[in-house]
Amino acid sequence: MSSINYRPDIDCLRAFAVISVIAFHYDIPPFRSGYVGVDVFFVISGFLITRIIRDEARAGTFSFATFYRRRARRILPAAFAMLCATLLGASVILLPQDTVSAAQQALAVLTFSSNILFWSQQGYFDAAAITKPLLHTWSLGVEEQYYLLFPVFALAVFRLRRPLMLASLIAVCAASVLLCVIQTRTHPAAAFYLLPARTWQLALGALLAVEALPTLQPQSLRIAVTTVGWIALGVSVNIYSPRTPYPGVAALLPCLGAAAVIWGKPDLNKTVLTIASPMIAIGLWSYSLYLWHWPVVSFATAVWGPPNSALDRLALLGACTTLALASFYLVEQPARRADWPLTARGLAATGGAALAASIAMIVLSGFPTRFSPQQQAMAAFLGYDHRSVYEEGRCFLAPGQTFAALQPDCLAKGARPRVLLWGDSHAAHLVDGLKRALPQITLARATMAQCVPYDEPGQSVPCAEFNRRLPGLVRDLVPDIVILSGNWTRTAMTPAARASLQAAIKTIADTGAEIVVVGPSPQFDRPLPHLLIAAQRFGVATDGHTLDLLGEVDVFLRELLKGLPQTDYVSLINRLCPDNDCMLQTSDGAPLAWDDGHFTAQGSALAAIEIVKASPALAASITPRSD
Repeated sequence: MSSINYRPDIDCLRAFAVISVIAFHYDIPPFRSGYVGVDVFFVISGFLITRIIRDEARAGTFSFATFYRRRARRILPAAFAMLCATLLGASVILLPQDTVSAAQQALAVLTFSSNILFWSQQGYFDAAAITKPLLHTWSLGVEEQYYLLFPVFALAVFRLRRPLMLASLIAVCAASVLLCVIQTRTHPAAAFYLLPARTWQLALGALLAVEALPTLQPQSLRIAVTTVGWIALGVSVNIYSPRTPYPGVAALLPCLGAAAVIWGKPDLNKTVLTIASPMIAIGLWSYSLYLWHWPVVSFATAVWGPPNSALDRLALLGACTTLALASFYLVEQPARRADWPLTARGLAATGGAALAASIAMIVLSGFPTRFSPQQQAMAAFLGYDHRSVYEEGRCFLAPGQTFAALQPDCLAKGARPRVLLWGDSHAAHLVDGLKRALPQITLARATMAQCVPYDEPGQSVPCAEFNRRLPGLVRDLVPDIVILSGNWTRTAMTPAARASLQAAIKTIADTGAEIVVVGPSPQFDRPLPHLLIAAQRFGVATDGHTLDLLGEVDVFLRELLKGLPQTDYVSLINRLCPDNDCMLQTSDGAPLAWDDGHFTAQGSALAAIEIVKASPALAASITPRSD
């Protein structure tokens, strides 16, 4: 793009976007919803790419070969360099199955389909995002697919009369917005990762490029619109919570904010440009910064765990910035300036190396001989098959299922004592242990993923309906004991949650049943097998890796339930983490949890024994009755 068309305000937008994303991923306040930076990138891309195609189409100089060569120069050299470095890092740092996963991710990057791969892997028990060093490339996949499809569409609509051309772009934008809003509710992973629900963000930029909105005059109005845009962007990076459905309607705020900044286009004098020069520089480096920031934190977490201190975050920023600057000055810029045959040979070499390395890593199963037999056995728990242990699909429902999907044997009435277990996955992971610890009871099970046994903000419709069935089920089964367990978080401390939990307990108590509330179970800042192996390989301390909020919630629940009739509260934190020293392995060496907090069968057995010891109601159930 010529210097005449250069817009420093767009580099400031790029800087804002990349800073937001990095700060979010590195847990740097106040960017708690900094992921919106990716949406800003999409709007910018839609604007710039459409402007290039429109200008060249008007001049009669547009060429598909030139367009794709320019895109390859811009995107692929730095991406392939990052890809090769990430594969090398994976083969040294990651566990065998994570190494294979990284290789599969690399193949998806090479075929411009990483967003499709990550969409296909979404599930309640999917591997943690931080264990996927190329997860951030999903957005590149969206853009690359856009580059493949949009030029043909753009050239076609540019031949239409202007009203029809604008109507076509608006129709695409509107249809994609509608799809995005619907899919965010019904298929959130598809809305997040796939091009159809993201097209409107690119189309919004395209509408600005074809001047669908009139040029603003005077300068004061342009400044006002730009200011409103920046305010919207500033609000958007800190207004959403992890439970906000996204992208959906929520994505309108950052996208319209970015659009307002692009539309405003105020004249920038030398003083403003001087003040903004750091942001402009970061904007120029933004692509390399984005490419390197995620592998850095992913590998650092694999060794030391997530960043917990300011020093940790500073070290991550330093590493990310160093790699990004090296990438920008040693790869990005030389590739843009070099003759195309030289750049093409470089791309063929690095792309070929990444392809060969990926295939080798998959064929050789991630080089397991790097690890001792004991470490390989521990790593195998990362692929733990919880489905039969948790009775998934039968007594443990997926988020989209309804109460009617529970199988009859899950709720069968049997001999007394009769116990009902109710809650989410943190109830389901107790089933196997309770069956072993209390073999003489009849255990009814009704559990649903992502459905804590109380009302909380953002609760899904199936979950709310599921919880409404509890009183009727208790009246029907007439259990002696009802166990409530869940992934208790700070949402349990809200007034609505507190009231709903107390109401549920009162309803159960009115039937004459005893209630056992099982508090938070230990949760870790990464999958426990990862932590145990890292302790052996890298000398990482195993303490200090539990989530602090659990202790706070545990104390809250204990005080809330103290003195309630017929109610026992069992603190798993106290039982499994005495003196803040959590049990990490069972007597046979198995990890307590196979991910960051869900029990293995061995861990479930250990937890159930402690629950029975701590609950007078459950302890009494194993005592022979005189009647």
